[in-house]
Amino acid sequence: MTSRGRVAVAALLIVGAVAYSSWLLEFVVDTEIDPLRGFASELAATDQRYGALFRTGDLVAGCTVAVAGVLGLWRYSEGWATAIGWFALCVFGVATALDSRMPMSCAVTSDPLCAAREDSGQLPLSHELHAVTSTSASTGGVVSALTFALAACLYGWPRWLTLTGAAVSAVVVVGTAWTLAAAAIRGEHDVWLGLGQRVQLLAFSGWLIFVSLSVLHVTGENDGST
Repeated sequence: MTSRGRVAVAALLIVGAVAYSSWLLEFVVDTEIDPLRGFASELAATDQRYGALFRTGDLVAGCTVAVAGVLGLWRYSEGWATAIGWFALCVFGVATALDSRMPMSCAVTSDPLCAAREDSGQLPLSHELHAVTSTSASTGGVVSALTFALAACLYGWPRWLTLTGAAVSAVVVVGTAWTLAAAAIRGEHDVWLGLGQRVQLLAFSGWLIFVSLSVLHVTGENDGST
């Protein structure tokens, strides 16, 4: 029988995955942000009509995932691979929560005035801080996804879970590489930055669900000394 502790951690991760997918609401409400080319973070900019909604989604996601990460590191680490995975998950959660508190002030890809301010270096410090927290969250997510996928191979997890981990981590890497490359050449070439980032975000939500499944089915339980 699955312990209540495992169920609680898995539930926190699933809540985090759902909250982190709040960007999907852009297909329901009129955000005026191009989902193919616009940063997902622009949805939560302070000058956007529904910015508070998307910032709340990120805050809930960050807080629930951070708590799940701490509990997982304390109780459900199965060797060094999952320990690193849980720690990186904590980094992802904390950085995502901070990200929601340091939003962009405007949408650089859809607001010409905002883009002009960016080109002239007149955007507020919040944009630079947001870039730092976003990068930290992405780094934590990638490291956690890869180490949990590695753990599935190292510790002999069920084949279906191992294949799921491999697939999710592959999409995380592809989405992240796409986003980084597109951001680096933004303004010179149109390689659908928004689509690449949304693939990354969707993969991160899938990774959170994968970790919740690993907690329910395979990871060992300890007394917190690991």
